[in-house]
Amino acid sequence: MENPKTRLQFIAAAKDLFVKKGYDETTMIDIAEEAGLSRRTLYAYFESKVEVFQAVINSEVEKVLNQLTEIARQNMPVQQKIVEFVFGYFRLIKETVDRNGTLRSGFFRNSWGLEHFRKGFDVKQKQLLQEIISEGKTSGAFDVVSVKRTAEIMHNCMRGFEAPYIRGKLWQGNTREEIRFEARRLIYGALGYNGDTNKQ
Repeated sequence: MENPKTRLQFIAAAKDLFVKKGYDETTMIDIAEEAGLSRRTLYAYFESKVEVFQAVINSEVEKVLNQLTEIARQNMPVQQKIVEFVFGYFRLIKETVDRNGTLRSGFFRNSWGLEHFRKGFDVKQKQLLQEIISEGKTSGAFDVVSVKRTAEIMHNCMRGFEAPYIRGKLWQGNTREEIRFEARRLIYGALGYNGDTNKQ
């Protein structure tokens, strides 16, 4: 029977090595030695380095999702909540990439890894978007026909902005305040909110 502490020990060791050496240069032997355990024990928990990498990514994704969930469940006007959720999403993603150094190549810039590892993340993110949009529709703040479809569109738009945001190119020629203002207009336009965008 697996020991959760041992599993976390391997994940922490692997993450440190992936950050220091990169994914390609790290071996299963390296991970076992870094964790202070045997390679045989490591293979009892993970069949391959790919599985270890996925566990590392999942641990990072879980941190982001927990914080996004906190934003989605906060007691604040829904117009403010949707903006905080969108900008919180980009902030958390960038912090995760920056914190993980060379792990970033596997986390975002490798298209196979991106699609393979983040499916669960995307599903949960869309669920949280639906919760917020549904709240806005129920309260009359948002005028949308389909909550699910609107969440899907917003999710895809957010994904499109990930790479330029992470690389710092989104701000070129604009201040953060200008970007935030225009982003609010886009978000509110998509949600059919006609309030004063300067106040949110």
